[in-house]
Amino acid sequence: MTKDKEETKSQTVNFPWKRLVAGAVAGTADVWACHPLDRVKTQLQNNPGKSIFQTFQDIISKGKGFSGGVYSLYEGILPMTAEAIVKVGIRYFAFQWFIDGYKQQFFQGKTMSKSETFTANLMGGAFAGTIESFIVVIPCELLKVRHMTQEHNRSFGLVFRDVLKEEGFRGLYKGGSATLLRQITNHMVRFPTFYAVSDYLKGGDHHKHLPVWQNLLAGGLAGTASTLVNNPLDTIKTRMQKQGQNLSSTQVIKSIYQDGGIRAYWAGCLPRILRVGPGQAITWAVLESTLKVLDKHF
Repeated sequence: MTKDKEETKSQTVNFPWKRLVAGAVAGTADVWACHPLDRVKTQLQNNPGKSIFQTFQDIISKGKGFSGGVYSLYEGILPMTAEAIVKVGIRYFAFQWFIDGYKQQFFQGKTMSKSETFTANLMGGAFAGTIESFIVVIPCELLKVRHMTQEHNRSFGLVFRDVLKEEGFRGLYKGGSATLLRQITNHMVRFPTFYAVSDYLKGGDHHKHLPVWQNLLAGGLAGTASTLVNNPLDTIKTRMQKQGQNLSSTQVIKSIYQDGGIRAYWAGCLPRILRVGPGQAITWAVLESTLKVLDKHF
């Protein structure tokens, strides 16, 4: 393959619309594989004194999703799937759009060094996290938290209606600052980590497609790293978005510390790692596999 053809091939693989489609597919796979762990994580952050096993039992015994029991772990999965389709699609589209523009503006076809690539991925991750937060993540996260921590078993639609009725449109963005910071730090860690591990496994051949298990490995490491870095932000965000919570971020931070000291900021960290690690492994593996298929046929 000539150099010109290789360059054309690279541009085709990274064409943003493919990222939009591949991200939507990957987000769907992630939600359906890991939604139960997300439920456990959210409950633990609002009830830090309980163990993972106790929280798991509470969800099964008290939940009425679908037909109750184990099925309650999947309560709310359909709206979460809809969110993931939009969120993850936008995330990877925004990232690639930023990277393409960044390269064109500052490098104009020149090859970037490893440090320059890392910096670009860092900024691209921050950009993607910002865009997805304002468009979909902040309001959807609030509705998810309200739905998962409610005393009654109202549908997502009723929860949405009640938020608008009681708090107005601005209520959908309650706790938005913590969510925004969480998403920015998430992707400032995930994108550079995934591509650093991926490039290492490719041995410098940027046109090489990794086998699925290696994409799973790189994605899992990226997800785990981001969770360890920003779990406190996720805990603060969850507390701020709980219904009836009218405290400022500073007051919530103090309240969490009073509940259990420094360790309380990492409440739900283990189930979050168990959810985000495999979730990101699945997301990245499905993303790369879908891009490979799209590249082959389009």
